[in-house]
Amino acid sequence: MGKRLPTADHDVLRQMADRGVYAPDEFDGWLATRGWAWQGLDRGDYGINLEQALFLFVFEDPVRWSETFLIEPRTGDPWQFFDYQRESCRAWAQDVVHQDGAEVGKTREITVLVLWGQCTCMGFTVRRPWMLVGAPQQTHLDEIILAIEEQVGAQDGGEKASGSLLSQFWLKPKRTPHMMQRFLTIPLGENEKPGIGRVYYRPAGHDGEAFRGVHVNAMALMDEAAKLKRAVQWSEFWRSAMPGCRKRVYSVPDGDRSTEFFRLSQQATPNLAALAKGWRLFHWPKTIMPAPFWSADRDAEFIRLFGGRHTPGYKRNVLGEWGEAENPVWSWDLLLPNVCDLPRYRVLTLNVDRQRGDLHVRVARVSFAMQEGGRKSGQYDWLFDGTVALAPFASRDSAERRAAMRALLREHITGVSAGVYWAGADLGETNDPTEIVISEQLGPKLEDVLRVHARGMDYYIQRELVYCLQELFGGRPHWGVDLGSAGTVVVKDLQTLEDYADQRFDEVMTGFQFSNAVDCIGEDGEPLVDRARDDGSEETIVRAPAKHWATQCISQRMQACGYALAYDTDVLNHMTNHTARQGTKWPIYAKKDDHDIDARRMQMLRKLYDEVGGEVDVFSCGAEARAA
Repeated sequence: MGKRLPTADHDVLRQMADRGVYAPDEFDGWLATRGWAWQGLDRGDYGINLEQALFLFVFEDPVRWSETFLIEPRTGDPWQFFDYQRESCRAWAQDVVHQDGAEVGKTREITVLVLWGQCTCMGFTVRRPWMLVGAPQQTHLDEIILAIEEQVGAQDGGEKASGSLLSQFWLKPKRTPHMMQRFLTIPLGENEKPGIGRVYYRPAGHDGEAFRGVHVNAMALMDEAAKLKRAVQWSEFWRSAMPGCRKRVYSVPDGDRSTEFFRLSQQATPNLAALAKGWRLFHWPKTIMPAPFWSADRDAEFIRLFGGRHTPGYKRNVLGEWGEAENPVWSWDLLLPNVCDLPRYRVLTLNVDRQRGDLHVRVARVSFAMQEGGRKSGQYDWLFDGTVALAPFASRDSAERRAAMRALLREHITGVSAGVYWAGADLGETNDPTEIVISEQLGPKLEDVLRVHARGMDYYIQRELVYCLQELFGGRPHWGVDLGSAGTVVVKDLQTLEDYADQRFDEVMTGFQFSNAVDCIGEDGEPLVDRARDDGSEETIVRAPAKHWATQCISQRMQACGYALAYDTDVLNHMTNHTARQGTKWPIYAKKDDHDIDARRMQMLRKLYDEVGGEVDVFSCGAEARAA
């Protein structure tokens, strides 16, 4: 069926040309979605005239509206979008994540959505729209505030506005303690008076307190989202959005995969259908910008500025990709080949709430999927999320404690009776997390089967947890445990108390101290020999801190795809964010979010020095006893 376009001298086309919105094909499509035709509009069949139809056509679409009413601040010309920007702006009714390169138009889009949303009541869909624009700092908000004031012709500190078609919508703003712009909104019902729309601008601060008390019904927008590192900043931001409020977050990635912005960018879907649930992902690298914003000369300039195309700075600022953390221990590219579908893998989370007398229990499996472009992804499927009474686990009667822990684990974790298992544990103080990882040896691979994350557990509860895990896995795991404050006590009790003797922890469990030196023996049993000496002296085995040597051996196994890892988001994020800086002789590893990493290091140390498991003196020198 052909286009139903009018003749070239039709009054509609002339009015479009006069108004700078010459888009006959788009107007024809707009009419078709309503079942209308040009001829019917000419005859007045639909209860509106041509003038009103053009008004609706422009005001319902933020792209047409902005290119009709806004001006370019630097030139004074009519506002123009780049082609790639139009689709995102027209997706205003969806929840959107923008993972972009630097200076590609994120702030311009926020400016358009705020002005269009206030002046048109979100395309006549939201009565008296209220919006929240958040950012890590006030300086991030100032550019948006100034851009909007310039478009409306605000003067005298924003008290008045003139010289712009939008000046009639501008009302005196409230500037303290935070900026709140106010707009006169058009009435949407018969005999309805104009209303007042609000746009709150709030810096997140360290705890998101400025978001408190804000409730918005139209849009909640977050700029520079990658720089919000704390969960409480996001929780305060999300609670401001009332039902039906659209949410949009914008940022250049910064390589930190422990943030809410990274989580959102991973769960968002490119080209998500308009009515589908979920977040829609837009990814704008600088390479899609037209000249002169992108050219061979600009590319060469960025290569010089960031030190090459493969550097984190180039990947993030030019390509809008996550890149790596600065000085990462394990890169994302190194980990991903080891990530696969592990249906039997489980994540067990235990949180003690002493005030309420509860033990919060969560059990999850990890669903694995291949996304568009071969990108791997995963999500937690929570099999159980509830609380049980803490009293049996904290009982003075060891039999009662054990019975409660045994019943809990057997309800959610499948036991084994065959196989070889390696376990690593970083046991925490009351306020520190306890992390345990258990993997099965399957040929050359270590396949993860269980990760335990526990908080608030006293030593005697941790003893029962380790004992019951050993029992559940048929006494087969070989344990390496970090000899911190908690680890030293728990290992001593497990190895010496009669209540735990049947699981032979004196044979299958070894305590290691990361700072102690060990002989650098590989998984193949071959030592790393110092061959640099040329003075005729005898060759010596290289010795290194246990933490460093375990890290090197984990890296070697990763390179050989010797792990089978689930897409356990927390674990992968911690590993790719783990960094090191060069010390006097050995690297100094960052201590942030490293408990599950240290558990894997302990697992590796036990595997390296397994034959001396029961011989190590855990109170003196850890694995150094191997030399004896």
